[in-house]
Amino acid sequence: MSSSKLQEVRFKCQQSGHCCCDPKIIVTTTFLDMYNLYQALENDFDYLLKKISFYRIESDVNLVSRKKLVLSSIQTSEGEIIPSLRKVKASNCVFYTKPNCSIYQSRPQACKNYPITFLESKSKNQIIWAKNSQKTCPGIGKGKPLSLNRLIQEKKTTLEVIKTHNDLIHELNTEAAKGEPLTAREVLWMFIVYAEKFSSPKEG
Repeated sequence: MSSSKLQEVRFKCQQSGHCCCDPKIIVTTTFLDMYNLYQALENDFDYLLKKISFYRIESDVNLVSRKKLVLSSIQTSEGEIIPSLRKVKASNCVFYTKPNCSIYQSRPQACKNYPITFLESKSKNQIIWAKNSQKTCPGIGKGKPLSLNRLIQEKKTTLEVIKTHNDLIHELNTEAAKGEPLTAREVLWMFIVYAEKFSSPKEG
């Protein structure tokens, strides 16, 4: 990943579909992403399950590699997993219908942010491009300069959702350690229930 000064950065999506069809890109999903997809698919949970894959974390993965995970892995009865968008034909996102995304307005936050990745950095006046995106994304360098204030807010929102998601996973894993872990299906439903409460207007 490389960084650039925000004032010098331009990006405008060219709808190339490169990010949607890159076999190396795995779009992992937060609880809030799952809820948005659920709503986009007309609250059809069984249909949602057909669009989701489970990225499996092997038990022998070392601690260093685990710390690189943005979203925490979940202990389930099927093993340790991270939910992601399903791939078809080995590379294409299940929601990609050339040249568009069929759930564009409800796509996961990682897709909305791409080709930018919002990771913790020493300076908020720098932007980090997703790995290899500068070689594959034709939208980089196009359009108007990106707004510094908007990017700072988007970064803040993204990191807050990731923290909330990982806190939820910690709770689920703590409960799993006490007894029978949930199935992957049950975890996804738990995401939706939690997201409904999270998204509801707070009283007071």
